[in-house]
Amino acid sequence: MNSLYVAWQHPRSRKWFPVGRLVRHEAEPAEYEFAYLQGAEQAKDEASFFMVPGFMEFDRLYKAPAIFPMFRNRIMNLSRPDRPEYLAMLGMNPDSWDVVTELSLSGGRVRSDSFETFPAITPDESGHFTTRFILHGLRYTNPDSIQRSELLEPGESLEFAFELNNPVATHSIIVKTTDHYLVGWLPHYLLAGMHQDNAWIVEEVEATVAQVNGDAPLSHRLLVDFRGRLPKGFSPMRDLPEYQPIAAVNAPIAAR
Repeated sequence: MNSLYVAWQHPRSRKWFPVGRLVRHEAEPAEYEFAYLQGAEQAKDEASFFMVPGFMEFDRLYKAPAIFPMFRNRIMNLSRPDRPEYLAMLGMNPDSWDVVTELSLSGGRVRSDSFETFPAITPDESGHFTTRFILHGLRYTNPDSIQRSELLEPGESLEFAFELNNPVATHSIIVKTTDHYLVGWLPHYLLAGMHQDNAWIVEEVEATVAQVNGDAPLSHRLLVDFRGRLPKGFSPMRDLPEYQPIAAVNAPIAAR
């Protein structure tokens, strides 16, 4: 994985905005690039968004030979003795670890701000895509649902339902077990461009349990694989206006 996105949540309305994109170029040595998205302008206009820490100008393209501090501070310390267990919780092999994949799976959340990191959705030529994420919201369910989540098995199918009265999100998708226990919600980024004209436009949708982390906090209990097929030629993070970088190709580069 060589790219991820940054979302910001307004503290009061709880609305999410995509505000930035991090790219790791594969050349040796690796180089990192950060750019603000049009979604940052929307967040500024609608919710007084200021900036991502360390990136002061919306119209600049930032490049660095090492991961930016904003992102480095969101990975677990490499020297912590429980780091192998943490990576296993994310379904990662410590021997093939990379920072972008860790941040894409973990969400990169810290208590001091309202940012979250998430993976790019990249459909193939036929529109099929697959992604893996930690299921959101199990802690907001109920004791019966939490107990049922502990009995889930890898490969077990999950189902979806629209939630029409969610006060936080206009479009919200419930994730439930096949015997109808609510276990969470699809992450906000998965809904970008996949719900149009009041209809879910993804076909061949399938979600399965990738891993159950029984000893983990509820916020990291369930790792889920999500697959589907979007209309051919459509890629949300390529085509939606809010995901377009503000900086043009020839924009000033801010070296780090």
